Amino acid sequence: MDVGVKVWQEMLAENIQYVARVPAAIVTVLVGYVVLRLVQAMVNRAATVAGVQAAIRSMVSSAIGFVGWILIVAAALGVMNLSQLSLAIGGSVALVAMALATGLNNITQDVLAGIFLLSDRRFRLGSRVRAAGVEGTVEALTIRKTLIRDDDGCLHTVPNRNIDSATYVILEQNGDEAARPKAG
Repeated sequence: MDVGVKVWQEMLAENIQYVARVPAAIVTVLVGYVVLRLVQAMVNRAATVAGVQAAIRSMVSSAIGFVGWILIVAAALGVMNLSQLSLAIGGSVALVAMALATGLNNITQDVLAGIFLLSDRRFRLGSRVRAAGVEGTVEALTIRKTLIRDDDGCLHTVPNRNIDSATYVILEQNGDEAARPKAG
């Protein structure tokens, strides 16, 4: 019984230094929360003024929140002198950033392809096209995607990178029969 009490006393003595730092860690978390909310509000306001779609604003806000909380927890652990754990969590931010960069590669490709498609005067709303395995009429062309309605009335959403990276055929321009290829 005496050995058990001694073990508990040693464990308490080793860990009392961490307990003494809990108030500073709580203050760090609270300050981090306030700063994170301010950053999210500023980015959301700027994105709204810039006319960014709500879905993209939400995605950016979530990403900022995720990274922000990882940094807040890492800072709180650093304040508690748990630097090894803090470094491990901070390193996870680098992995998340790499994953986001990889995921944003497709978005970047769509945006660049969208710029090229928007600048092509022949590929426009109302044109009948064959692109990315779909034949129909272009109903919408945004910076990221093209909406094509086929002859059955189905609306296909095609990422712009799939259109620009392959051959697309303009069959008619706004109902102009002269643009239709002639059967030989």
